[in-house]
Amino acid sequence: MIIEENEFDKQIDDLLNKEKTARLANNLVETLKITKQIARLCFDTKQYSKFNELIVSLSKKRGQPKKAQIELVQMAMAELKTLTINQKLEMIDAIMKVCEKKIYLEVEYARCVLMLTQYKEDDNQIADAAKILQEVQVETYGSMDKREKLEFILYQMKIMIKKLDYVRLFIISKKIEPKNIEDDNIADLKIIYYSFLVIYYRHENNYQETAHAYSKILESLHKNRQLEATKVDFNFKIDYNTILENYALYTILSQYSDDKQKQLQNIITTYKYGLEALPNLQQLIQAFLGTELISTGPQTHNIQAAEIFDEGIENNQQRYKDFRRQLIHHNLRIFQIYYDSVYLNRITELIGISTQELEEEICIMMDQKLLKCKIDRIQGIVDYQLKKNENDVLLEWGDNVNKVLNLIDLTSNLIKREEELFL
Repeated sequence: MIIEENEFDKQIDDLLNKEKTARLANNLVETLKITKQIARLCFDTKQYSKFNELIVSLSKKRGQPKKAQIELVQMAMAELKTLTINQKLEMIDAIMKVCEKKIYLEVEYARCVLMLTQYKEDDNQIADAAKILQEVQVETYGSMDKREKLEFILYQMKIMIKKLDYVRLFIISKKIEPKNIEDDNIADLKIIYYSFLVIYYRHENNYQETAHAYSKILESLHKNRQLEATKVDFNFKIDYNTILENYALYTILSQYSDDKQKQLQNIITTYKYGLEALPNLQQLIQAFLGTELISTGPQTHNIQAAEIFDEGIENNQQRYKDFRRQLIHHNLRIFQIYYDSVYLNRITELIGISTQELEEEICIMMDQKLLKCKIDRIQGIVDYQLKKNENDVLLEWGDNVNKVLNLIDLTSNLIKREEELFL
């Protein structure tokens, strides 16, 4: 539709006068009709700059109905699809000015922010995108659909990863309650969420939490293998065997505890069919669950090709060192089971490490309260039979006294019963 500029201005002025009359008369139907006509006239004549001015000014008019503002914003957002990038950015800016700090337009505001940050991301302006995005608190938006809300928060997390702002990434991740993403209808979003958490905890070298995040991804894949098609940024591979392997290895890398052993046992029982495709991993898990010495050379377990040791993933060398450390720690716990005391050179001979490294690892385990022993460097002995402190001795004495009294009581009862039978 082509009309002269003077004619366009005249029509706009006439419509604005009619809009004012209808608005002041509280005629909602007529006001809505006229505001739509104003928007349509601007769109048909491609006067987008004029529309941007009008939508902002109309929203500030005294007594302007909320319904009229909502209609204008929705028409503008529908028109965005037909515009050039520059025109889109200008109109998005105008829409955001109208929507800002208005609860009834909070969803439209969030959508505009999302579109704006996507353009910033495409233009590699990650810092600007993060600054705009982090100010929107969609978790408080009651009118936004659950899936759309989760997608928005996940996009916030994605931008923070790109910005390498791991502190804010963790803060944003807390906006999502784990129980709220257990719905099978949003299983793909659950996978993306825990994938981003893997990236965070992997950066922090928190093996236990990384393993937990992998377990949640594996849980979803175990229910529905079609979820392997889920697309995740940062070259994060969603493959059943890879996720299973990573879950198991990060569990092994984590510090020894009863929970760790339960998790390893759970992997063996729950994912036994998946482990058939990973025989080396299966043997390794069984070795950590067993009570026998295992080789402290990581290469002997044939898992160097595992993704967690990939050179393209940060801290891969540290994980390799920590894997070897867990092998050593397992062996030192085994010695505690079978020996009251043992020579240092005998341990080094059996597990293939130097005396200096052995002493260092024993000290680390003692500091973490994973081992109770002392080293006699003069005699070169590790003594697992530590001298008990006064409290331990007293408690043991009390337990022994109780046992003796219980035996006396039991014996007395038996003697009394015998007397009753034969007298």
